[in-house]
Amino acid sequence: MTGEANVMKKLILLLVVGASSICEPAIAVQSILAPSRPIQTEDLPPPLRMVQPSGDGVGNPFLDDLPPELELSVPTDEGSGTRLDEPEASAETQLNRSPEPLPTDNLAGPGTNNDPHVFACDPALLESTGTWLRRGFWSAEFDITFFDRIWRKDPMVLIGENGTSNALIVDGGVSGAEASPRLKVSRFFFRDHMNRDHTAEMIFYGGGQWTQIARLDAAQTSLTTAGSGGNASFTGATSSQFEYNNRFNDFELNYHLKTRMRNDRMELEPSGRWVRRAQPSSTCSLIAGIRYFDVNEDFSWDAFGIPDADTDGITETGNYRIRSDNDLIGAQGGFSWTHERARWSLGVRTKGGLYWNHTNVNSTFGVSGGITAGGSQVEVDNLSFIVEASLLGKWHLRPNLSLRTGLEMLYVSSIAHAVEHANFIPISTGQGVATGDSTYMGGTFGFEQYW
Repeated sequence: MTGEANVMKKLILLLVVGASSICEPAIAVQSILAPSRPIQTEDLPPPLRMVQPSGDGVGNPFLDDLPPELELSVPTDEGSGTRLDEPEASAETQLNRSPEPLPTDNLAGPGTNNDPHVFACDPALLESTGTWLRRGFWSAEFDITFFDRIWRKDPMVLIGENGTSNALIVDGGVSGAEASPRLKVSRFFFRDHMNRDHTAEMIFYGGGQWTQIARLDAAQTSLTTAGSGGNASFTGATSSQFEYNNRFNDFELNYHLKTRMRNDRMELEPSGRWVRRAQPSSTCSLIAGIRYFDVNEDFSWDAFGIPDADTDGITETGNYRIRSDNDLIGAQGGFSWTHERARWSLGVRTKGGLYWNHTNVNSTFGVSGGITAGGSQVEVDNLSFIVEASLLGKWHLRPNLSLRTGLEMLYVSSIAHAVEHANFIPISTGQGVATGDSTYMGGTFGFEQYW
């Protein structure tokens, strides 16, 4: 019985404990596990409060002790605003600091109040510069030359009246001035480390014709041919006339090496302003290339009133036609020196070369009625020399457009003149064919442009 009673006591105790845990679980557990004691709330830290910013202007109480924010005033167009003093920089920082760029929108200087005596406040004025000139990959020079031709010192008598000074003369110094066009086209290649321009150029020149015309009528007696060598000729004619034409054409292909002007210089004016100007310079150039030069001449001589052999009272007419052709081809070289300034230049130029000359002379003559007739044809090869010199001035209207004017001389040696073969010799001979020369002298005017 005692054992059963103990068992009943244990069951009752478990039921009491379970019921108590259901009603007050936390207190019951703590009471069972640990003895109870009062909690000291003063030892705990205050609760953390996060203050949210509001739009009512109330500041954050936790930020009241912070320093005020740095406020920078923004300058306005009227110039108002507050300038903050910058901390003084060290010596090393000041040396390494890059200078601030100066305003370039107004050359008078917005900060100078248009005072020209303020020193080093504005950029230098660009008055002129050598880099403006000869800029472009292509260039063209077009000139009109006005040349007079001289080919013989002594006059050449064709026919004259015996006993008088009346004669038909070909004067080698009165051919007259003739205009001829000339065009040069250049292509820029590159500029080397010595500031020299390398270009190729082509020159087309010619089109002019020098003409001399004269007529002679017998006043008292008939005319006598001079220099016929005893051959039948125009002797006995009552009148005679001639026309002599000379022309040339020229083509060149050259390589041109030209120096440029020196670096610009800065000049300080009395007003205290710096000005950039082109520096006066002396430039040189070298030229080398090939040249083809063609000289053609035509000579026509007519005589009227030539008596015939049968004395029937009917006079005859005579004619003499001579044509000479000189084809010269060879190499040439040249040199030029020019004094250049920002707006103008003045220089000298010369070039020349030795050429192979192929000469062809054809002539025919005759007198109507079968009195006489004949002709000749001869071809020879020889060496000729051409030299050219000029004094040329330029005025630059724009950096890429200039006016040109100057004096020029062209000399050609060892060529055949058609009039010098009017000798009534019907036999071809190569001796003394190309023994003449021609000198062309005059002025030139034109323009040049780069693009």
